[in-house]
Amino acid sequence: MQNEIKNPYEDNPIIEERRLRGSRRVISKILLDSYQNKIHATMFKYLEIRKLRDFISLNKEGSLVDHFIRAVALSLKDKPELNATYDGEVHRIFKDINISYAINTPRGLVTPVIKNADKLTLEEFYSQRKKLVSLVMDWQHEKKDIIGGTFTISNLGNYGVDLFSAIINPPQVAILSMARAFKQNIAWDLSEEPTLKELLPISLTFDHSIIDGSGAAEFLKLLQNKINEPENLWNNV
Repeated sequence: MQNEIKNPYEDNPIIEERRLRGSRRVISKILLDSYQNKIHATMFKYLEIRKLRDFISLNKEGSLVDHFIRAVALSLKDKPELNATYDGEVHRIFKDINISYAINTPRGLVTPVIKNADKLTLEEFYSQRKKLVSLVMDWQHEKKDIIGGTFTISNLGNYGVDLFSAIINPPQVAILSMARAFKQNIAWDLSEEPTLKELLPISLTFDHSIIDGSGAAEFLKLLQNKINEPENLWNNV
């Protein structure tokens, strides 16, 4: 008879055992569903943000996050197949652009939804985002505040993260991740001399079953173009 295999952890004292409950349990189930039922592919890019930062410094209205989310919303308007959901059978593309903005709260991750993010004025946008953040941090939000999102943005730049990819928030088809901005001497063309640029690392994770890499690349190009013209971000309202 073979000797029984010893539990490799039995000599290591357990400090605490935790069962997933509440919002953490819900998040776990949602992410497991996403990982099992969506074909995740991730594309990375360094966005040049010098013009955007100069624009913010000059106008002193809104934060980098506010203007960045707006640029994403306008890019989705031009690339609507990413402003969508997919349930395994039907790819539903929506007219209204409702951005889920992931926030880490003491009770777990919450994604309040900024409705019609492409149509709000800067003042309306800032007010809505500030209100939503306050509600979820105090756990005073309602169900209507966190449902109906068509695209998600996750920002870990304020945690000092340099680059990361996220899991799609089902039934949405894509999620964009923001890391911390930095400065670096770089040249995109090998024939050019490196110059100092302000860069924002992002990643776009998308469901490859319905979106090709070329489509994801087109979206990121649109986003860079929007950021290159910050004076036009709020002109359509």
